Amino acid sequence: MNVVSQQQRVVITGIGIVSSLGTGAEEHYEKLRNGQGGGTIKKDWSEPELKEEYFFPCPEFNIKESFEGLKAPFPLRYSQLAMMGCLKAVEDAGLKDLEIPRDRLGMILNTTFAANAAVEAYLRKLFGQGPRKASPFTFTKTVSNCALGDITRYFKFRGPSSILLGENSVCYGLDLLRDDEADIMICGGFDEVRDINVLSHREAGILSSPGKGTSGSAHENLIAALRREQPIGQTILGEGSAFVVLEKREHALARGAKIYAEIKDYATVRDEAYVDWVPERNQGDFSYVMDASMKQAKVSPADVDCVVGSASLPWQANEQEVAAIRAVWQESPVSYTMLKPLTGETFGASGPMALATAAMMMDRNEIVGTGLPVDLFTEPTAGSSVSISEKTVASAGPLRNVLVNSLHAGGNTTSIVLGAAA
Repeated sequence: MNVVSQQQRVVITGIGIVSSLGTGAEEHYEKLRNGQGGGTIKKDWSEPELKEEYFFPCPEFNIKESFEGLKAPFPLRYSQLAMMGCLKAVEDAGLKDLEIPRDRLGMILNTTFAANAAVEAYLRKLFGQGPRKASPFTFTKTVSNCALGDITRYFKFRGPSSILLGENSVCYGLDLLRDDEADIMICGGFDEVRDINVLSHREAGILSSPGKGTSGSAHENLIAALRREQPIGQTILGEGSAFVVLEKREHALARGAKIYAEIKDYATVRDEAYVDWVPERNQGDFSYVMDASMKQAKVSPADVDCVVGSASLPWQANEQEVAAIRAVWQESPVSYTMLKPLTGETFGASGPMALATAAMMMDRNEIVGTGLPVDLFTEPTAGSSVSISEKTVASAGPLRNVLVNSLHAGGNTTSIVLGAAA
């Protein structure tokens, strides 16, 4: 670590979220506070093999209403999700009309499925009607960094920019700021979930589906399904887009920006248990990376008030994440919460979405998430200090530090430590 890295402090000054809970960070957060889930039981699939499946869809929006001057051909939906999430973060950070050197403002994006819609359309033409019918224009949309180009062209970002496939974009952005390669880095993740993705997950036996004779709202049905014993490995898919604006603290203070939280440090571990499905982790992976991130950030477990988890269903929390938390926080109390039962497994968006939500929690000194009854989880063992929230829990005092876990398709687990804005 160089001298710049040791001295540079980085903060979060903007948040943008598009999730099944709504468009914009405020709507997303308020629904989490109220324990509202964005899940539905979708019936109108394009794939005939799909009948009724749980799904967490993002709201529809008209990209032309939010982005002036866009001309055809318009960005594809997966790019639109990324653009909208970025726009909300840019507006929240007060950067939209700010006169700043664009070569000092960069972007790091993460996605899991990338431009799967364009790939699907191109291959259907290629294999169904032959090479002469396959559009060269459609082919240009199949490139993974298409969304990065759409965003950076519109906003005229000229700083260091890149797109990742299954990694945590915030870690890369943090390192670039610490190395003085930029003053502001916008880091985000996004994924559009296509019907073919849902079908492939169902065929692989890792999709939690509605049971027969379900009644009530989609959220009530989902809660009822979660009450039943879920086979290890199952999840529920969702789509989303989440962005955070990272900024050098001195730069943020100089322009009078709102500071949500400070990023103290992070740690990433290559998972020994990873095979071919993202939630395949083990207790050791979680324990190691959480402990390593706190050592990097120079905080102790006693200094951390809450862990925002990466678990997608109770089986994963029980078997892996909460078990690891109990091992690390043996002698001090800590709260635990997670978002995915209310937003679905959002793949590339899940890491920044959890981090953005945690930053808002620190700004408001409260804990949100889960929305699930405590009895869905294994009861704490005797003497355990882990508290799993059922709904919004007002903090007994200001949240000092929050640790955020995230899982990535590349086979990594990442923990990021947030500190209170100061």
